[in-house]
Amino acid sequence: MLVGLLAAATVTQAQDIKQRFVGKSPCAPDIQSERSDFGLRLDKTRNTELLYRNIGNAKVLLIVEYLQQDCGLIRDVIQITHPAKDFEFRCFDPQAPSDVIIGTSIRKYGNVKLVTAIEAWRVDLKGQKFIQTSHKVTCSAEGWAGGDDGSDLVDEARKYAAHHKPGQFASEEAALSKDTQATPLTRVTIGGSLIEGIQPKYPGEALRKGITGTIVLHVILEKDGTVRQVEVVSGQPVLAQAAVDAVREWKYQPTILNGEAVEVDTLAYVIFALSSARKTNP
Repeated sequence: MLVGLLAAATVTQAQDIKQRFVGKSPCAPDIQSERSDFGLRLDKTRNTELLYRNIGNAKVLLIVEYLQQDCGLIRDVIQITHPAKDFEFRCFDPQAPSDVIIGTSIRKYGNVKLVTAIEAWRVDLKGQKFIQTSHKVTCSAEGWAGGDDGSDLVDEARKYAAHHKPGQFASEEAALSKDTQATPLTRVTIGGSLIEGIQPKYPGEALRKGITGTIVLHVILEKDGTVRQVEVVSGQPVLAQAAVDAVREWKYQPTILNGEAVEVDTLAYVIFALSSARKTNP
């Protein structure tokens, strides 16, 4: 009976988390990370990304598809609440060797060796959803530092299939044509109508290390639409200053209330993503 109750509780939690996230923009204020989040390019042919966030006591992983929306659309979500567990992104399932596999593990800091995943999910790329699997999955934490070569997790999965294990195989870089090489992409969302403004420049250090994420900014606009104040609310420190420097130079259409121009207190969401998109504009 206890097992049945636990299973029912797990199903209810999964339904609740999907209702909270799926179909929303990752820029929605009520689902922002309490700490820095990061993203990994999932499938460059579908312009999708895995976005990792800490929210409350949960660690969540989102499948985000970038269409015409500035911030994209959340297609699916999984979460873990055990404080010692974390997600693993270099995972291999011998029964689905070419699939993108996500696992969980409990690791000591600095340990990058192969471990058996506690839970595991296969990513359905076409359906853009996570499918839990009971297969034995192994995961490695090696090799996330370094420059971005334009590959995605689909490319990584192919390498694991060729070697029958996950890991970093430095001699095998993704063979990319000029048409598919990655271009840094910055997406911005803020209230009001932008009249003029520059795109944030992707910091060189972040680009070399493949660092992505959302910078949330508190912005105050003057009555004439100029930016008076910009403060960082959350996000990766290496990305924050570039977002602040750009937003400070922006000019917005004045906001009119009851026939008079008013100051605006709002949030801006600047997403730095390593995308296969050719343009740097949303």
